[in-house]
Amino acid sequence: MRKLALSLLVMLLWGCSKSVLQPVQEMGVNNAQPLNGPAIAAQLNTLYARQFPNCNKMDSRPAFLCSGVMLRVTFRDPAGQYKVWDPSPASLKNGGVSFSYLRQDANFGRLAWSYGNGYIVYPLLEQPAGKLQLKVLCSYPMDAWGYYRSATAVCVSYPQYPNISGHCQDAGVFTAEQFKAAWDYSHENKNLRQCDFDVRDERNHLAGPAFYQSLRAKTLLGATGFGEHNEILIRTWAAGSANVLPIMAFFFITGGTDQALADAQYNQRDFYNSTNPKIVIPIIRLTLATSANGTATFTYVTTDQVVSP
Repeated sequence: MRKLALSLLVMLLWGCSKSVLQPVQEMGVNNAQPLNGPAIAAQLNTLYARQFPNCNKMDSRPAFLCSGVMLRVTFRDPAGQYKVWDPSPASLKNGGVSFSYLRQDANFGRLAWSYGNGYIVYPLLEQPAGKLQLKVLCSYPMDAWGYYRSATAVCVSYPQYPNISGHCQDAGVFTAEQFKAAWDYSHENKNLRQCDFDVRDERNHLAGPAFYQSLRAKTLLGATGFGEHNEILIRTWAAGSANVLPIMAFFFITGGTDQALADAQYNQRDFYNSTNPKIVIPIIRLTLATSANGTATFTYVTTDQVVSP
């Protein structure tokens, strides 16, 4: 009888879990399969269009786990000390790698340093099995200017403004409106004065609302918010992890220089030659929105590819 009751309880919990997960249509880390180039482009457009406040209506699951596009700009290390997908020496020292997060309701018109290419990682809940589970630490609605904050840590305050530029909850900032008020109040060094929205796993049910407010804050800044990328810090992973790094695509910005495509092609070939067994990561064309209310698009073009499955 006890075994029967236990079985019924498990079935009930499974059924409830299924009914919760279904609306968001999450694939789950154990079920997702690698996609081909056209399917990757289609999925990126889908992720970009999802304007979820969280995943599966659970505040403990921030929206970056199932929506939006997490991307990092890249350039080749002239000294050849590390690959573009590996953490830089600075990231190995401070413990964080900088990304930006692009979504329909959090548009921006240019990438960090106006670079024209980079790579995109899968959202955790939709990445193929066997890949690293990257840990997002914090979210800045605007460029964090982290180089000036600390050489040994990320998601920390700027020494000149210790009480207002650390975690937003420590500065009494919990909403996008409060962030905007603090931003508007600052007359200089706005980027260094801004606080970060703390989205670490240990914050549990507070992480989801914090991330969503960081997206809303960017939108509330209007033309200023659109004119500059946001900054998301991910905990540094070990170098040499190409085979298990959840890279979804290499990308380049359309309408830019020919060098952007050439760099993306170099990265695609280099990644292929650096993995064993060989992994083909597609090159995707990213057309950024021209206004905050515009739409970015992701496109796969066969002739852009230099490595084929």
